[in-house]
Amino acid sequence: MPKPSLPRFCKSIYALLGTSALVGAVAIGSAHAQDTAPTAPAAPTATTPAPAAASTPAPVEDAAALQERGAYIATAADCVACHTKPGGTPFAGGLKISTPMGDVISTNITPDPQNGIGKYTEQEFDQAVRHGVRRDGAYLYPVMPYVSYAGMTDQDVHALYAWFMHSVKPVATQPKPTELTFPANVRSAMAAWNFVTTKEQPETGDSATYDTQRRGRYLATALEHCGTCHTPRNFMLSEKQDHYLAGGSLGAWYAPNVTSSKTSGIGNWTEDGLVTYLRTGRLTGHAQAAGPMGEAVEHSTSHLTDKDLHALAAYVLQVPAMEDDLEHQARESFGKAVENPDIRTKEPTRIDDLSEMDGPHIYDANCSACHGHNGAGTVDQYAPSLFANTTVGSVRPDNLIMTILHGVNRKTQDGHAGMPGFGSTSDVQRLSDAEIAKLVNYLMATYGSGDQHVTAEKVGELRKAQ
Repeated sequence: MPKPSLPRFCKSIYALLGTSALVGAVAIGSAHAQDTAPTAPAAPTATTPAPAAASTPAPVEDAAALQERGAYIATAADCVACHTKPGGTPFAGGLKISTPMGDVISTNITPDPQNGIGKYTEQEFDQAVRHGVRRDGAYLYPVMPYVSYAGMTDQDVHALYAWFMHSVKPVATQPKPTELTFPANVRSAMAAWNFVTTKEQPETGDSATYDTQRRGRYLATALEHCGTCHTPRNFMLSEKQDHYLAGGSLGAWYAPNVTSSKTSGIGNWTEDGLVTYLRTGRLTGHAQAAGPMGEAVEHSTSHLTDKDLHALAAYVLQVPAMEDDLEHQARESFGKAVENPDIRTKEPTRIDDLSEMDGPHIYDANCSACHGHNGAGTVDQYAPSLFANTTVGSVRPDNLIMTILHGVNRKTQDGHAGMPGFGSTSDVQRLSDAEIAKLVNYLMATYGSGDQHVTAEKVGELRKAQ
């Protein structure tokens, strides 16, 4: 998204917003620059040990229902994604969110009174979640999607607070503080941004009783905060409400257009198809979730009820179509299997200098064992086809580059989806920037939207962006 010249304050806010693929989930969900994907923390449950009971407990049946509701809200809001570092204890914080102004470190939100939110009153909790103001009055950075959470109902915030305070195990761990460079380190400057940005309006009533469309809207705009990643931003870095879900850059990743456009969005998808994708992270002949979206699926959408998944899908599929300046053909409509690839029909040739390897040779050496010499993938599509694939069919190569660099590690009730990252193994780089550029151009020209003329410099930029 082209960025106009901004005052330093706006640039600092952009740095915090524009590079935070972690906020949704989408957010989406959290994306980390790692050589291999980390073991994801378990989805939140209502069975973790509880601290001492409140002095005036609710009736047992009401308390149990409240805890169950709170656990579900926490899952739908994908709290665990940002507040858990790789391999860490759920909700204990410590996740590093890199920005050009420094690293934002997620906080401990367990009920530990010294290191977490144990001293928060419900009103103070609400101020943080829906208004971006923490207990000491300081402003939170908008990598915390309070702009979306502002739309939550009082009842759901109450349930979320009760669950965190009485079902999440306190963890006496203090993450390192966030230290940003000036002027981003002046938290009070966020007051100006909060004044001009558009926030969701709080919903009323019992969200569990909403009709399908209202429930779907509530899930999309408030809890799952889809727009945080998938909506482009204006010069003040607020979401463009008139371009809702039309696609936006997340730094290294790109959250695609998911409006009802049949050429630029997902207007050709069925409701059942989108539900399958949200539950499993894959839809054969269309897409597979990786990066921030893979984490959003793993931690959040795969745990929603069928009723909620259908409500969410139905709402998203009726969002007004927005056409893309670059995408003029459905991303999943490109390509076909390659018959008798040249590399398998020609006499083998010796390559003494590996830097001379071209796209087909790089593909054959690193990818064909799983994706097939013709790009059709495995029979069960565990290794997906490279044609009829939204990542390869996009005219934006960012997500394909990032998937090759960092791989896929997605777990849902449907099973595990894995692919090694080819950016590096430990401290040993597997494929260079130039090799990945050649591979991406070959894949997109052979199975997707066409040779996008990706350069080694472009790959290097994305390699460093996370």
